[in-house]
Amino acid sequence: MLAGRVQPRGNLYAMMRIAILSGILFLSGIGSLIFETLWLRLSGLTFGNSVWSAALILSSFMAGLALGNAIAASSKIRQWRPLHLYAVLEMAVALFGCTIVFSLPLLGGWIRPVFQTLWSYQPVLTGLRLVLSFLILLLPTTAMGLTLPVLIEDPILRRTDFGRAIGLLYGFNTLGAVAGALLGEAYLVEAFGLRGTALAAGLASCIAAAIALLIAKIDRATAELNLTEGALPLRLEIRYRPPWRWLFVSLGTGAILRCLEVVWCRFVRLFVASFSITYSVHCAVLL
Repeated sequence: MLAGRVQPRGNLYAMMRIAILSGILFLSGIGSLIFETLWLRLSGLTFGNSVWSAALILSSFMAGLALGNAIAASSKIRQWRPLHLYAVLEMAVALFGCTIVFSLPLLGGWIRPVFQTLWSYQPVLTGLRLVLSFLILLLPTTAMGLTLPVLIEDPILRRTDFGRAIGLLYGFNTLGAVAGALLGEAYLVEAFGLRGTALAAGLASCIAAAIALLIAKIDRATAELNLTEGALPLRLEIRYRPPWRWLFVSLGTGAILRCLEVVWCRFVRLFVASFSITYSVHCAVLL
């Protein structure tokens, strides 16, 4: 009789946990996509042509996300608990995201003479642009790529239908990204300017981090510490054999879709004058 009462209570607690984590990831998605649209706006000052800027920012953004997921799949992080690590990652996104927004205009002035010198060597110039954009966005985008894999390692999720839980978390993260892409361009930039919008995006990430830390503190206070102790299992088992066939299929599909995204973005520009609005709506629809 007692077990029958405890199990529904545990299920209810797990459902509440999923709802809270979904809200956290919604805020994370808002901050991430606001930062991406701001980086795109400012990248023209550094890398020149807007279409080139879009391709560079998009490829660098996706490369950082892929790197973050790869780290989550292959690394052992023993000293961190999931919620604590997630909070650190979100604060890193806020810090480096705002730093990039504030520093890109200055960087453009510094490297413009180098670009002018290499103007006659377009392949070299293109490679330099790609390397610079990747290095500039490496830290925040890698942290963004780590956030979802880290958060789904929360042990409470094991009490639920894990597949459904991941679907909900990913779905709310995507909805937050859609909201961020539209909210930043439609309202925040006009109301607060680029730097104010960057601070708003950073605030969203910091709120997500604060809620994660609060949940971790409540866990300790309510005797849930025994569920969160131990190594964070972000690693591949030695005997695990990745499904290479499906991985290559996913790789090819992703490449095709991103190529189409660039083509569609060029096409829409024929009808919409503002490239930043075009890109924001484009991201919102594709997400």
